[in-house]
Amino acid sequence: MRLYVFSSGILKSTKDKFTLAKGIGEPFDIPVPYYLLEIEDKKILIDAGISPGCVDDPRGTWGDIVDVYYPVMKEKEKPVNALKSIGVNPEEIDYIIVTHLHLDHAGSLKYFHNAKVIVQLNELRYAFFPDPIMKGAYIENDIKDPSINYTPITGIYSMFEGRVFIFPTIGHTPGHQSIMLKLDKYKPVIITGDAIYLHENLADGIPPGFAIDFARTLESYNVIKNLSENNDAEIWYGHDPESFSKLKLAPEFYE
Repeated sequence: MRLYVFSSGILKSTKDKFTLAKGIGEPFDIPVPYYLLEIEDKKILIDAGISPGCVDDPRGTWGDIVDVYYPVMKEKEKPVNALKSIGVNPEEIDYIIVTHLHLDHAGSLKYFHNAKVIVQLNELRYAFFPDPIMKGAYIENDIKDPSINYTPITGIYSMFEGRVFIFPTIGHTPGHQSIMLKLDKYKPVIITGDAIYLHENLADGIPPGFAIDFARTLESYNVIKNLSENNDAEIWYGHDPESFSKLKLAPEFYE
């Protein structure tokens, strides 16, 4: 069992987008990670990074939302290129567990034609028919490609005898999910996605700057905290610059 950590670049934004009413206007660059898990004979991506088109034409890919979250991604950080650098080709990916279908987590789904994309049913419904105020966060060209093999689930979902444990963490979106991985030699890891942006959110009880449901988001904080405490699991936050800087990046790995 191997877990690789990748960066698909950064989003340039302001702190208040991640800590409600705190750091208003303060420049804040966040990492945009995704992960590769090799378990038994399977290869699983967790999320799929920023849209590759943002390398050359951010506004053409994302529209006006780049005024709020400006993507910066190098050619080598495109997920297909990054995976090839460790010898993994797109057709080898068996599953993609997507925390949610926002533009910085689902950008490369369509490049992995053999993968089953595991997503909460409520997230899939909402992504295809979002409220107008949330529409900009879902990029139709990224998530509505007919080659994407969506495999919707509802609620808790376990794979590989519980070593991959998927659970709903609603709030950031209606169908957000997080993942706990039980590694062989390293402690369990909880990949929060955008259920918790920053360590600061959880430690200080600070709501995020963006959510479809702030009350449910805070409930999800507690779910993750409880799982972490009861499984001695390490929490990997969705976009925390300080925490991310301490992780080993591919080609290094956790096992």
